[in-house]
Amino acid sequence: MRVVAAGCAMVLGLMVAAVPAFAEGTAARDYALGQHGSLRLTVPLSWKDKVSQPPNGLPPTILFVPESGAAFKVLLTPIWSDRSGAQLPIASDVRKKVEQAAAQAKTQVLDPDVTVQEMTGSTGVGYHYAATDRTPTPGEYKRMDQGMLRVGDLLISFTILSQDASEPANRSALAMLEGAAHSTKQTAPQGHAARPDELQITQTDQAYVLTVPVSRLVMRIPLNGLSLTNSAIGGPTDNPRYFHFRDDMKQVIISGWVESDQGFPGLQKLWADEVTVSKKNGLPDAQRVAFGRLGNWETIAYERAVPNSTNSHLHAHWVQAGTWIDLHVSLTTSGSSQDARAKLESLLRTIVVSQKKS
Repeated sequence: MRVVAAGCAMVLGLMVAAVPAFAEGTAARDYALGQHGSLRLTVPLSWKDKVSQPPNGLPPTILFVPESGAAFKVLLTPIWSDRSGAQLPIASDVRKKVEQAAAQAKTQVLDPDVTVQEMTGSTGVGYHYAATDRTPTPGEYKRMDQGMLRVGDLLISFTILSQDASEPANRSALAMLEGAAHSTKQTAPQGHAARPDELQITQTDQAYVLTVPVSRLVMRIPLNGLSLTNSAIGGPTDNPRYFHFRDDMKQVIISGWVESDQGFPGLQKLWADEVTVSKKNGLPDAQRVAFGRLGNWETIAYERAVPNSTNSHLHAHWVQAGTWIDLHVSLTTSGSSQDARAKLESLLRTIVVSQKKS
């Protein structure tokens, strides 16, 4: 059976079999994904793993095989948003991708009634299907379970290969996937210690926590559907203290930098520079510009003209204890500019900045 992995066009060869396996204990293993954080999987103790890392920062493929007993393979690839800013597919699109892969498999399977099933992970949903090869080649696996599952800010593409649906490895692999967790804390390459002036982002059950080790401030941004994305596109966004979050459902983007307060030139100078850069980049002129203050945030609110929508922006600056937080929140909506600004201000109020305890 030729295996086409949903969403990443991965073709895998199929291999050998042996005797039944048995239930066993598990342990958590963390797989570093560089600037995309890490993936935690709870893996059966006897499973051996191997990580294949392609060049140019592309997603790795993690392979699991048994130390002994019945032969099987579990392959998974964590997929993230690329540098172009393109977002991961939403649930309905994920289902379509898996349905397309299932349709391709129908011509080779024992039972053509291949059903796509929903699966629920710890932080997202996914879809998968199982199929048994009608005429397996000797030495190949007979059964395949394949699908995609959203795990935090990742989309996991996976394939489980075994000889029979009753083998425990199938259930263990699905349980491992459904319990997977994604940490957005950026992991430094092996042998590279994180610099004290690099932004560190961690995630709790309620919020993203941002700080720079040399800074005395900590900022907490409520999760509320936001995903940490890799949107460095050169220039200022390549700064090691740059961050970028987005919620595609609500059309909200939060981005910015954490810098020394010595670099803060004041609101008027910042806005003058913004206008200059916007004109240079051919952006529409800002409309209804308003300077203000919201708590300790100094703010600039404005809109940019976009067809059939309101594109509202709120620049906010927090200067305290030697640190300057430069925050940019934007919202695209079909509502009025007044409503959009109210939503952005409400969002800003939920962001908490505090001073580290000495």
